[in-house]
Amino acid sequence: MTSYDAERRVWSGRRVEPLFDPGRSAGDVVMELLRRDPEKPVLIDADSDRVLTREEVRIRAMRIAQNLRAKFGLLGDNAEEIVTIAALGSENLIPLTVALQCLAVPYNALYPHYSEGEMVHMMKQTQSRLIFCDDLNYSLVMEAAKKSIKENFVIFLLHGSVEGVRSVVELLEETGVEDEFEPVKVKDTMKAIWCILCSSGTTGQPKALGSIHWVSVAYSYDLALIYSGVVVFTRKPFSADLVLDLLEKYRINALNCQPLYANAVAQHLRAKTADLSSLKLWGIGGYFVSDGVRDAVDAILPHGKSYTIYASTECGLIASDLLRRKRGAVGTVFPSMQIRIVDDDGVSLGVGESGELLLRRAIPFAGYFKNEEATRAAFDEDDWFRSGDTGYFDEDGFLYLGDRKSEGFKYIDHVPPTFLEELIAQVDGVEQVCVIGLPLEDKSGELPTAVVVRSKEHQVSGETIADYVAARVRDHMKLRGGVHFVDDLPLTSKGNVKRKEVKRMIFGKCEQLN
Repeated sequence: MTSYDAERRVWSGRRVEPLFDPGRSAGDVVMELLRRDPEKPVLIDADSDRVLTREEVRIRAMRIAQNLRAKFGLLGDNAEEIVTIAALGSENLIPLTVALQCLAVPYNALYPHYSEGEMVHMMKQTQSRLIFCDDLNYSLVMEAAKKSIKENFVIFLLHGSVEGVRSVVELLEETGVEDEFEPVKVKDTMKAIWCILCSSGTTGQPKALGSIHWVSVAYSYDLALIYSGVVVFTRKPFSADLVLDLLEKYRINALNCQPLYANAVAQHLRAKTADLSSLKLWGIGGYFVSDGVRDAVDAILPHGKSYTIYASTECGLIASDLLRRKRGAVGTVFPSMQIRIVDDDGVSLGVGESGELLLRRAIPFAGYFKNEEATRAAFDEDDWFRSGDTGYFDEDGFLYLGDRKSEGFKYIDHVPPTFLEELIAQVDGVEQVCVIGLPLEDKSGELPTAVVVRSKEHQVSGETIADYVAARVRDHMKLRGGVHFVDDLPLTSKGNVKRKEVKRMIFGKCEQLN
């Protein structure tokens, strides 16, 4: 539960002890966990029904690590060596990441469905000489690498095959010295990076942020899955039918997803008759999870319950209502997390007062990779992380979220308006553009919507603009809210578009049409 320091105006989750010795590397801890109960299943490929035990994952990880070391000289604590992974789940993905953790070589995990531009943006920063991807995105990854990486690079396929392209199978060959394998000792787990994640890209292109070994070992809750449960994965795209099939077939007892997907499953005709008796906990993560979505999910769980997860890539888990739900709230502060609420001048606010959320965990994230300016801007003068989110606490310590301070919104994934605006501005006939999100009825997401002022000499169509965008972005950024034409956009004295006013204007227009 949340405790409140009225003098400092700080809300805190309870302090918890690290799960493991923070002086140990992530690879060292994972290998220990895999040695426990070696015959226990740990991964299930739902597409093939292939089951991997802990021992199989451990052996594969050792061989990949030893072969990478022998063939490419990979050996950790070298901050300049970063491996790129842009792949969907497969039976060799986890062994690969464990191998890299054991070598103390950081890896940059890229969303496999990134656009070429997003791939190029990230690869320019990491300059990886080793890249792992799938057969389905190989061509895109290859083109992105050619445009961004200055030195020679090698691509391995984690899944499938492409003529002339190397496969991870090559790295699974027996070495004959598996018994001699030991994870690399990390000198300073408080500084050494074990992986580089991508920020959500709320306000533009995603940023690379480093996660240190200490955070992984001390507070990594996904490690708990390795020693206490089995992970079921699939490469198939989301559908409510698929989720229900997997829940019934594998008797899954814990599930996490975003509000849009949760609502789709809960509203599906099969949901009322499907056997979901095994499902105990259904976590719904996202900026806003409506009570309507929560109620719909709870209604189909005979022996389980839903709970909200509020988190960020930079700070991890922030708040949750796993222990106790209060309607409208995202929950209480997560263990080892602290929150302040401040106004526009940085003055701390108290109970019931709404402002921006500033965050602090026991060990802050390592900053944005090779981006000191963004790292400095992310913190205030007292080293509290600026979340960009707004909200307030009630007298019981429950957190309620308001509007985002940033301009981004979410439809399945984060949508950066400025990125779409720059894209739409390239279309002939577009004089001005403002991209907004129109809320879905259940508030599980917002539809990307373009509001355009056409130049006098052109009569560009909404279809032309929508098609131009669709050909250049990922699916969730397509203009599902449509293209609306206006004579002019409301501007501030400095010439900036008043985005909230535009949103009210278009929302009112849509209500009139209905």
